[in-house]
Amino acid sequence: MTSSGKSSSKRNATMVDAESEQLSPLSTITLQNVKDRPYQKRNRKLPGGTVRYFDNSNPRYSWLLNGWLVEERRVPSGRLYRYYYDPVGRQYRTKTKVLCAWEKMGMIFIHP
Repeated sequence: MTSSGKSSSKRNATMVDAESEQLSPLSTITLQNVKDRPYQKRNRKLPGGTVRYFDNSNPRYSWLLNGWLVEERRVPSGRLYRYYYDPVGRQYRTKTKVLCAWEKMGMIFIHP
């Protein structure tokens, strides 16, 4: 328990819920698909680390398609890890892998 009377897991769930309110409805569904994956490592979060989710409504990730999601994990050392998720919940580790997946789907990406 923390001094506020909430357990840390409850507080972390509240942080994720607050962030998911800023996501589009399609991205919220993607986030739920990601959380429902049986092999998701989100429970292994290191103390002092942060996890944030973004979609194409964030200017930094405006290149993403609707329903796609970025998870930013910052570990206590300060290192930032990014994971990209498609609407089904499949994980991609780099922007290049995302673009390759889009190409396999027959999409053309033109960077502005």
